[in-house]
Order: sequence, then C-alpha cells, then structure tokens
Amino acid sequence: MDSVYGQVAAWNNNVYMLWQDSVPPGYRNYDIFIKTSNDNGTTFGSNINLSNNPGFSEHPQIAAYDNNVYAIWADDASGNREVLFARSEDNGTSFDEIKNLSNNTSDSFNQEIAVFGDNVYVVWLDQGQGANTNILLRVSSDGGTTFGRTVNISSNANQETFPKVAAYEGSIYIAWNMLPENPDQVDNSGLFFVRSSDAGNTFDNVIKLNREHAFGELQIAAFNDTVYVVSGGLHTLDVNDIFFTKSVDGGRSFSEPVTIDENNALFANPLNVEVSAYNEQFSYIATQASVSGNEEILLLEMTGDNSAPVTNLSNNPKISECPSIAMAGDNIYVVWEDMTPGNHEILYAKGVRA
Repeated sequence: MDSVYGQVAAWNNNVYMLWQDSVPPGYRNYDIFIKTSNDNGTTFGSNINLSNNPGFSEHPQIAAYDNNVYAIWADDASGNREVLFARSEDNGTSFDEIKNLSNNTSDSFNQEIAVFGDNVYVVWLDQGQGANTNILLRVSSDGGTTFGRTVNISSNANQETFPKVAAYEGSIYIAWNMLPENPDQVDNSGLFFVRSSDAGNTFDNVIKLNREHAFGELQIAAFNDTVYVVSGGLHTLDVNDIFFTKSVDGGRSFSEPVTIDENNALFANPLNVEVSAYNEQFSYIATQASVSGNEEILLLEMTGDNSAPVTNLSNNPKISECPSIAMAGDNIYVVWEDMTPGNHEILYAKGVRA
C-alpha cells in the first residue's frame, strides 16, 4: 500500500504515529491511520483506522497533551473537503466520534493543530468561490469536547498559503506564508505572524517577519515566551537556505532573521521544514533537502541562532520526504515517507539529546 505524510507527537513515554494510507478495493482511496507506543517509541501497537470512510482523507496532523491525543485531517466524504477532528482520552487506545470543524461548502484544507492543557487550536485554509481565501481558526477550551465559533485570522492568503499554529500556556501563535500571484501583490507577500495572549479570544496586529528574502512554507514552535519560526521552499519556489527567526518576548517582537547555511549551500532547496522547541535556548530543525542529487531528511540542533553539524537521518538511495519532528524530555522523534523499501513507507528515527 501507499503510506504517506507521516506525522509524530509525543508526551512522556507515549509516542504517536499518524499517516495516510491507500486502502482496498483498488488502493485509490486513502484513510488516516494511527499507532501508539507506550515505551518511548521502542515498540508500537496495532494500526487504528481513524477516518474509515469512502471519502479521500489526507494530510493528517497530530498533537498530544497528557493522556489526550488529537488528530485532524481533510476529508471530502461530504462532497467537498472538510477539516475533521478526532480525540482520544486514553493515550490513543480509543477515539471519540469524529467532529466536522469546518462544516461549510468551501474547500477546507492545509489544516494544523496545537494544544496546551485543555486549550485546543485548529487552523486551516478555507477557499470559497473566486479569490475568496481565508485563514480560519476554531478553539476548544475543554480538551476538544466542544469548539467555539469560527474566527477569520486573515484574508491575505491563496492556495499556496500554509497556516501554522503553536501554543504555550494561555498564548497562541499563528504564522503563514503568502506568495504574490502577480507583481501588484508584492507588498502583501511574505511571512506573517499574529499572536493572542488570551487563548484566542483577541489578537494583536499582524506583523511581517521577513524582508527581502526568498520564502516558502514555514513552521512554528513555542516554549515559555520563546517562539521559533523557520521557513524553507515550496514545490513551486526554490530557495537555497533555511530562514530562522525567534521571539523571546512571547511574539511581541522577533530577532533579525538568520539564513542557515546560506553560503555552503548544504540545504539545496529545503522543503517541509519542521521545528521543535526543547527550551528557550535549544530547538531542533528537520528538513527535506537535496544531497548529492537525492532527497534526504536532515536534522540539526539550533543553539540560539547558531546551528550545529547536520545529521543525515535517512541516508538511503531513494527519495525521502515530508518529515515531522516531536520531542518528549530528551528524546527526539522524526518520521518521514520514503521510497527506499520499493513503495512509499513511513520510516522512523529516534535519538537522544547528548
């Protein structure tokens, strides 16, 4: 079967793997599967099919906090793509009934999720007729039992926009990219960020994170008042380095952006750049990049704004792509999809901070 878009989350000893997989008959449709480890990723239990419907289920995302596990994905079983949500309160053993969070006639996709305590945040891209494209948010303050109203975060978006979300204590951070569709939209393009310090009830003004710099899909992570933002390229936009910036005041202001490996060109067209926050000083970046003409999964540690030597996690003869990274204590977990076994499979690597 075709196993793609692996995602990982971790909490204490529990590690959760989520992905989309082709299913019979014909293996033309995809469902969302999850499996759980209760021993720090040493062994995993059986697969659970979360979506299990005739619709096309895609691009899952996962978050974990304490005993709760939350999964979201896009699904067209209703006739148009919707953002669906599933929750487990027993470390992934069983899941509640699926909720439709977007629940409209627009095309809803590029979804992301973050959780802290009982606050669950889901953002996605919503495209109606014509050029009507919005970044939307829904918040749960009771661990995913109920969700509040849909909030429009920004209408400065298009089909190439990937909204991202992170949370810590009562703060929520949302960032996204906007590529210009024509020369007249240059002023509206870039990497954008907005924060809420009251769990999504109100938001500050949107700020732009980059100046004259090539940018693509980004990712965001938070620890206490430190917020990390990274960006690579897109399939429609090549870049030669990784964009990195951080805030140490809870998203009120950001450092001057750093371009990682701008001169050595190690990160040839980095794609699907992911970041995980270890604390206020250390973060880890996983990315897909071209190494000697092959796509590999690379991992590097950031100390402040400085990067350590890079580790090639996949280091195999076929295409490795779409990494996801999570941390629990000193354990680092990375998953990705890989063609080396002969078809797309979800591969996994575990490491421990030195």
